[in-house]
Amino acid sequence: RFLAALLAVAMMLQMLPMLAFAEDALGTGKVRNKRTGTIYTSLKEAVQQAWSGDTIELGEGNYTLFEKNNNHAKAGNKDLTFVGQGPDKTAWNIGDEVPDPSKYGTEYNGDYSFDGAGTVTFKNMTLRSGDKDYLGFIRIDNTVVENCVINGKTDYWGYTSAKFIDTTFNAPNGQYALWTYCSPIMTFDTCTFNASGKVINVYTDYSAKKFDITVNFNNCTVNSSTGGFLDKQALIINDKNRGDCKYIINIKDPHVTAARSTTTCSQVFGFKYNTGRTEVYWNGEPVWKEGKMLTHSYTDGEHD
Repeated sequence: RFLAALLAVAMMLQMLPMLAFAEDALGTGKVRNKRTGTIYTSLKEAVQQAWSGDTIELGEGNYTLFEKNNNHAKAGNKDLTFVGQGPDKTAWNIGDEVPDPSKYGTEYNGDYSFDGAGTVTFKNMTLRSGDKDYLGFIRIDNTVVENCVINGKTDYWGYTSAKFIDTTFNAPNGQYALWTYCSPIMTFDTCTFNASGKVINVYTDYSAKKFDITVNFNNCTVNSSTGGFLDKQALIINDKNRGDCKYIINIKDPHVTAARSTTTCSQVFGFKYNTGRTEVYWNGEPVWKEGKMLTHSYTDGEHD
């Protein structure tokens, strides 16, 4: 009886943190500033009143700061972190739900909610975008996305750096998941990409001759169909317009199913245009430079 009583007390103590968390959980559509404890029903108000460095917790539901005619929350130069209840419970819409056809081919269907912000971090939520070019968050300095799901196509992330950690990308049918468009450094750590023939477009026109672009592709998984003759590699590179700038691709322990390039002998990277402005490193070893393969050691053919 004594041991049974002890076991019951131990089980109760284990339950206490869970009960406290349940009582502390936010209601649908509510947001809370973690520093102050203030609960809001308006995400815009919470962002406007937040200090740089604050964490804003989101309840279940759908959220956005996008408003038409650029009447956005304007986070200024703040660093902000947004934490959801999980990708299956909290969602954030990037930009307009229906992009304006008159703005196709420009950045103006992008989301200016954080124009001028410092570092903006998204955790534990689903981020939703459309299937057109030039979508994403305009003019944030740094972006971090962790333990999220990204549905749709995006081009604009941090203008200094963009980092994706334990994030799943679901590309629109027949479209890329994203372009390496405006970030001098893009890092993908333990991410998963689900696509139908196109995955990452290593391409920019905005910054074509402005700076080198480094892409770190670490321990990522790619599931991309290989049934069509137009299917591409996980990283499809177009360095035709780079001038004196180049792409630097660092690949580490990839797990990729995609179309194989007859040029690079790889499912991981290939070229739309190969003009010698790309360097590829595989687990630290240089394998591609000045338009030429330096070693065959990274390919399936060498392994077999």
